[in-house]
Amino acid sequence: MALTYRGTTDAGLRQLLTRDHTLTGGILHGIDGYFIEIQARAVKVTKFPIEWRGAVSITGMARGTVYESLDRIAGAFAKLQIPEPQVEILINLAPADLPKDGTWLDLPLAIIMLQASGYLPDLHETQEGNFVLLGELGLHGELRRVPGVLSLAYNAKPGQTLIIPSGNEKECALIMGKSGHEGCNVCPAAALQEVIDFFQGKGGLKNALSEHIEFEPVIAKSPDFSRIKGQDRAKQAAIIAAAGGHNLLLIGPPGEGKSLLSSAIAGILPRLENHEKVELTRIYSACGALDHDGMAVTRRPFRNVHHSASKQALVGGGSGVPRPGEITMAHMGILFLDELAEFSVATLESLRQPLESGEVNISRVGGTIRYPARFTLVAAMNPCPCGYFGSDLCKCTDKQVARYQGKLSGPILDRIDLQVEMSRLSTDERFAEVVEDSSPTIRATIEEARERQTVRLKGTGALHNASIPGGRVKDFCAFSETAFNHYRSIIDKNVLSTRSMDRLAKVARTVADLAASTTIEPPHLDTAASFVIGGILRAGP
Repeated sequence: MALTYRGTTDAGLRQLLTRDHTLTGGILHGIDGYFIEIQARAVKVTKFPIEWRGAVSITGMARGTVYESLDRIAGAFAKLQIPEPQVEILINLAPADLPKDGTWLDLPLAIIMLQASGYLPDLHETQEGNFVLLGELGLHGELRRVPGVLSLAYNAKPGQTLIIPSGNEKECALIMGKSGHEGCNVCPAAALQEVIDFFQGKGGLKNALSEHIEFEPVIAKSPDFSRIKGQDRAKQAAIIAAAGGHNLLLIGPPGEGKSLLSSAIAGILPRLENHEKVELTRIYSACGALDHDGMAVTRRPFRNVHHSASKQALVGGGSGVPRPGEITMAHMGILFLDELAEFSVATLESLRQPLESGEVNISRVGGTIRYPARFTLVAAMNPCPCGYFGSDLCKCTDKQVARYQGKLSGPILDRIDLQVEMSRLSTDERFAEVVEDSSPTIRATIEEARERQTVRLKGTGALHNASIPGGRVKDFCAFSETAFNHYRSIIDKNVLSTRSMDRLAKVARTVADLAASTTIEPPHLDTAASFVIGGILRAGP
């Protein structure tokens, strides 16, 4: 049976006009969470009860979805037999200059509307900032999961209690209870009635963090390196790419393992640190890529992008607040572009800035939003339109081959550190015995090489050799005297650009790290040169 309002008399209704109400909600802007202060006040007493939808006005740059929430709230109130108000209510969403969109504000709006109308008791001033309410409301009064709750929980302060829909609580447990979030509570609720009962003092909400939570991986396990037959040079290039964060291009005929090798690289990358798991899970949660509660990104991403993908799908975009693209979903992992020459020129050229800076900036009239995009590019392509260049099977003319390979611009090729040509496997290679579980052994070697880079690059902001900023390569790539003379001779002989010179030094530094050498030696340079300047595609001087 529905409760009656406190302000049933004229004096009681007029008293509602003197009360201020404040709650805290939250919204997602890109992949970042922002707390929103929701202020409400009854501004006018009406002679007769009016519909909830017409009783409420909202200010503070609310977008369409927020206004639609009033219809969802009215439907839920009708289901719960909550009577219509006898006051008009003004709600302000602060800060007023931040656009508000999405369904995160449904729950706090419903609660503050009940407070302003006299149905629910007011919070004490000392409690107003202690509760953060988030969640989408259904017409039947149920609370539905919302994306991006982890990003909002990331901003919680000690002592705050998050009241969220059931099905979002495990996600928050990734950071709650850790440094900076001690003392926070996460209380899930399945329906609006549970939250109403809580604020009326009729029932409690259980802190979900009191239980141990196990997480399921979002990213599938990568295939083991043992599944890759032959292709020793390609595997060597893949190990160098993983150890130093270098971009890699695989060129070869179809069906010889380019895609399989690329997907295996993610499995030999260094394991994620806890803070990296949180950062990646925030991204995937904000993008709605967590199918259900209790999922977390615990493995390096591998994003396989089809060549028909648009520029917006790759780098991010869309109307309103631009959404993250595939390069952000590949953050800290592998972005795999198969059939590289089939991508549109505009799509490929859009990668130039993210490959350099490790982030993407998307500008709109309303402002600019930044997304992280620190990925390793692994691309694959055929050497010619038919894929069998150099064999009797190839029927392509020289002009066709040149046009096909010319689809990749010099600036893009100049940002790909390693090129390796893959050949057709022999019959013996196809039936050779394999060494099981080789990826963990390879990953251990790569992690040791990365640790050397971490120590060497400490304080620079660079994470690995590939990200050493231009102009500082000489500071971090120590050559022996013999190797430096050899380095100069390679540059003179091949007429390399300054960027190509730097790439050669960085890759040689990674080869030396894999060999646990403190200085770059001539053999390290020769190995690096075979991949940096030995490819069949050239960026040009």
